[in-house]
Amino acid sequence: MATTTDELFQVDGKKCLKCGLCVQDCAFGALRMDDSRTPVMAKPDACMRCQHCLAVCPAGAVTLDGIAPEQCISTNGLELPGFDAAANWLRARRSMRRFAKEDVDRETLDRVLRVLGNAPTGCNARSLTFTCLPTRKAMERFKEAFITTLESHRDGSRLLPRWLAVPAIRLRNGVGDIFFRNASGMLVVSTDETNAAVTTPHEDVTIACAHFELLANAAGIATCWCGFLGLIQKEVPEILERTLGLRRTAPFYAVLFGKAAVRYARGVRRDAYARTIYWEKP
Repeated sequence: MATTTDELFQVDGKKCLKCGLCVQDCAFGALRMDDSRTPVMAKPDACMRCQHCLAVCPAGAVTLDGIAPEQCISTNGLELPGFDAAANWLRARRSMRRFAKEDVDRETLDRVLRVLGNAPTGCNARSLTFTCLPTRKAMERFKEAFITTLESHRDGSRLLPRWLAVPAIRLRNGVGDIFFRNASGMLVVSTDETNAAVTTPHEDVTIACAHFELLANAAGIATCWCGFLGLIQKEVPEILERTLGLRRTAPFYAVLFGKAAVRYARGVRRDAYARTIYWEKP
């Protein structure tokens, strides 16, 4: 295999068609064609590691960042969900608020989380962290630390607001759990806001959660977005730092998951709930 001076980008000279597609598809001009019409890495610092060059090469000649074509799925004849299948999922999806007591199969969960690393991030920052509480036992330990932190959050000048204090007391007494819906697991997606490459931290986290929901549902795992954690952190900034070791300034969102305790007989119809505006310049 012929290689460039930068080990980041490698080209198999026997396979390369010298077509230049990889150079043309490099949005930041990191690649160029040399005098022999072979693509080379001209500006390593400009490379986003988006793997477009690897993906677009028709001959499978490009290896980027240690990822070889043989490690990737071929799109030739690849079966993907059609529009109807995707539309059906969107109309049939439900936020599950009643979870079964049994845990999600670990092998299935691992499979989902491995694929989730492919969720897109702004400028391909790739700075996501998936903190997963995979079992009911882990959730119970987290909830104990969660309640203990809430109970210790008293500075003498202000009390917890009623919307937070009352459900927290109910959770402590084992008579209700509106925060976590008695889910058997939870995924907290966060990113590193101190990383200069992270240009869209909140969007990156939200997109990853949406992809997790899609993948989890496809694997038979029910989900429910946990907006309460964000609201609670505004009142108790140290909540995730003390429980999960997550920096209090780190952008995050959480999704509850588990096996469904209820089966919905049909989807819903909300097609007309949003406005659609077509803007066309005269």
